[in-house]
Amino acid sequence: MNTFYSLILSWFKENKRDLPWRGNVDSYQIYLSEIMLQQTRVQAVIPYFNRFIQEVPSFYDLANIAEDKLFKLWEGLGYYSRAKNLKKCAIEIVNHHNGVFPNSYKDAIQLPGIGAYTAGAILSRAYNLKYAAVDGNVLRIFTRLNLDDSDILKESTKKQYKEYIESIMDKDYGAFNEALMDLGATICMPKVALCDKCPLNDLCKAYKENKVFEFPKKKIKPEKEYFEYSMIFITDQDRYIFLPKEDGVLKGLNAPILLDSYMSEFEIIDSIKEKYDLDIQNITPIKKGKHIFSHQLWNIKAYIAYTRDLKDYPSYSIEEINTQIALPTAYKKFLPF
Repeated sequence: MNTFYSLILSWFKENKRDLPWRGNVDSYQIYLSEIMLQQTRVQAVIPYFNRFIQEVPSFYDLANIAEDKLFKLWEGLGYYSRAKNLKKCAIEIVNHHNGVFPNSYKDAIQLPGIGAYTAGAILSRAYNLKYAAVDGNVLRIFTRLNLDDSDILKESTKKQYKEYIESIMDKDYGAFNEALMDLGATICMPKVALCDKCPLNDLCKAYKENKVFEFPKKKIKPEKEYFEYSMIFITDQDRYIFLPKEDGVLKGLNAPILLDSYMSEFEIIDSIKEKYDLDIQNITPIKKGKHIFSHQLWNIKAYIAYTRDLKDYPSYSIEEINTQIALPTAYKKFLPF
């Protein structure tokens, strides 16, 4: 076993984090943890993971879960396309792989929501197969080690490192991938680097040349798109209207009435009458704020609007909103109750 490999595994043995998806767990729990951990901090995921496993303990249960229950369990984790793909993936696994995550890269990569990183992470952890799991943590470690100024957002850079890492992998493939994850999350971090505690500091060119924070290199991110919304919570004082969003970010998920741009209260009343044929008796501003997505910034003015007749629009009591239906954080933090 090469020096690099033995150093990282020895460090991991002594310092690995105690996480509920490690140890004697099956491919389902490994799969679930990897999907939840995408673009989400470990500490935020732990309570969701524990609750989800209790409520939905297998691919069979996930394949048959009601969508409302799925979204409620996922509520607050964001990126709801991941939740949608959970069920799609589970259905594929139940129908074509006997309810067990496939142990073939070719089969795994074809599943909904599974990319090169996720496939490598699951196959190495669940079956100890020789696949690298290359994400931002791993790219940060290796570009610092090698003083590599390649753009880590390019697919070619990710592919190059995937092939390189797989060429040096010796054994304990799952543990090696997890060791890199932990090293990037706890030692070789983006804005804090605990180089004196790093098992690789003698091998790290960036450390030796005092250039750790110059790596990795990224192309300049495009500016976020800017949107203004008037967000209207329409109620008859007992129930509130929520409709599936028709397009864009959060499409298909429950939403209050969203009107493009800031409007006066008179304009809002007229717009609701014209678009939804609802008569608003009273409207009151309640909150003003913003919500940030990866590529969008929403500036929001929220209102509560009263009507005598909700007509046939889907509506929910406060108890149902709190316990049964899923609301993205972008809406939930503006709720009037």
